[in-house]
This record gives sequence, structure tokens and C-alpha cells, in this order.
Amino acid sequence: METVWRILEFLLAATAGGILSRILTIRARVKAENAGAAQAEAEAKAIQIENIRKIVDEIYEPAFQNLKKTVQELRDEVSEVRKENNDLRDEIRAIKEENEKLRSENENLRRAIREINPEVIPSKRSENAKNQPRGNNGQFTKKDE
Repeated sequence: METVWRILEFLLAATAGGILSRILTIRARVKAENAGAAQAEAEAKAIQIENIRKIVDEIYEPAFQNLKKTVQELRDEVSEVRKENNDLRDEIRAIKEENEKLRSENENLRRAIREINPEVIPSKRSENAKNQPRGNNGQFTKKDE
């Protein structure tokens, strides 16, 4: 009977060793498969990233370049318009200064002519008096009366 027990122990030990070996083998295989899956996933992501780069280079990059070119052209145009506006402002300023000088000179000439011959240039008062309402006695009246 002892032999039977020894055989049974031997069989149990062999079976337990086999099961243990199987478990360790399965674990190693699972780790290897997980590592392989992770590597395959990383490779797939790398391929996706490369495809995205190609799409960007082929499709979006020309559009970006076109937009950059358009923006630069618009900036140049705005700069040119600003320069023209500055030139126009300077010209307007010069015209206003000249206009002020001419008005002053005109007023001085009118005063001189009035002193020489008052009837030649009517005064503002006489011009306004033509349109002012008058009463029966010829004096100026308010518009309401």
C-alpha cells in the first residue's frame, strides 16, 4: 500500500507540477501577447500619426501657405493705405493752413477797401439789414411783431 501512496504522491506531484508549469506558461504567454498587442497598438498609432502628417502636408499646408500669403498681402495693402492716409492728412492740413491765411488776407483786404471806398464792399450788417423786418416807421422790429 505504501507503494500505491508513493505512486499517488508521485502522480499528484507530477500533476501539480504540470498545472503549475501550465499556469506559468499561460502567464508568460499572456504577458508576451500583451506586449505584442501594445507594440502593435504603438505601431498602429505611429502609422496613424504618419498618415495625419501626410494629410496635413498634402491638404492643409498649401491652404495655410495660401492664407499666410493673403494675410501678408493684406498687411502690405493696409500699410500702403495708411501711408496714403498720412499723405492725405498732411495735404489737408496744408490746405487748411493756406485757407486760413487766405481768409485772413481777404479780411484785411476788405477792411482796407472799406476804408478807401465803403460802398464797394457791403458790410455784414448791411447785408443782414436787407432781410430784417421793419416797422411802419422804418425801424427794425423783431420777427414776432
